Amino acid sequence: MPRLSRAAVEQLMAERPDSTLEAALEVFEVFASGSLTDEVYVLDDVGGKRIAIAPTALKEKYRRG
Repeated sequence: MPRLSRAAVEQLMAERPDSTLEAALEVFEVFASGSLTDEVYVLDDVGGKRIAIAPTALKEKYRRG
């Protein structure tokens, strides 16, 4: 299970300002976790899809719509 630091995700989003968090992480969906603070976990096969679990504040920061 790959882990990305929050700083790495912030950098990724800065490089792709018009992208969604899902597109930048190349995942089907990003789920929020209130217990995570500094890392994003990427899970490769959850129900046949690649997903990510991110800190709630990070997910909200890059929410679109």
